[in-house]
Amino acid sequence: MEALASLPLDKSTTRSIKKRTILLYQGEVPRQAYLVQKGAVKVYRLGRNGEEQIIGFRMPGDVFPETWIFGRISSALYYYEALEDCEIITAERTVLREHIRLHPEVEADLLDYFINSHTIQLLQITALEQSRAADKLLLMLYYLLFGYTKKLHDQQYELKFHLTHTTLGNLTGLTRETTSVELGKLRKKGIVSYTGTQFIIHKDALLSHLSKESFSDVQIAP
Repeated sequence: MEALASLPLDKSTTRSIKKRTILLYQGEVPRQAYLVQKGAVKVYRLGRNGEEQIIGFRMPGDVFPETWIFGRISSALYYYEALEDCEIITAERTVLREHIRLHPEVEADLLDYFINSHTIQLLQITALEQSRAADKLLLMLYYLLFGYTKKLHDQQYELKFHLTHTTLGNLTGLTRETTSVELGKLRKKGIVSYTGTQFIIHKDALLSHLSKESFSDVQIAP
C-alpha cells in the first residue's frame, strides 16, 4: 500500500529498526500503527513447547497490526519481529484511519491489499493442510512465489528476503532437518536454486509438479 506512505510528516515518524528487534509482542496493546517502508517483518506465534510458528511476513507497503488498526481486537494476536534491518513508519491509529477516509485512492489501494492477502493466505492454508512434507513445501513455495518474490527473467522469481531452512521449516510446520532434505530434492529437480542469501523459485518447474492443482490462473495485483 504505497499510497499510505503519503502520511503527513508532522503526524508520522520514520524509524530505523535493527534485525531481530521485536516491534510488538503477542498480547501487547499497540500504541501505534506500523507501515513497512523497507525490509521485512516476520509475524509469528509461539507453540506450547516454545517453537516458533510463522504466520507470514510484512513487506514494504504493508501495515500492521491490521485487526487492531480497524478495531477488531484490542491487542496484538502475534509477535512482529524485524527479519532484517527495516525502515518503519509509525503513526497514531486515528491519524492513519482519518488519512484513509480522506483519500479515496488509499481506500482503493487498501481493498487491493486485503484481496491479495486473502488470496495468498488461501494458498498458505492449502499448503499447511497437506500431510506429506514434499507436498507442503511445493505448495508453500507457490504461496511464497505470489506473495514475496520479484521476477528476474523468464520464469525465475527471487524472494525479497533471506529465507533460511529454519524459517521455511517454521513457516511450513516441519523440522529444519526435514526441510533441508526435501528442499535438496526440489533443488535437484530444478524447482528452486539458492546460494548465499539468494533464493530463486523456478515457476515453470514448480507448476509442472502442481499439475493436478487448480492454481495456474491465480493472479495477484501488483
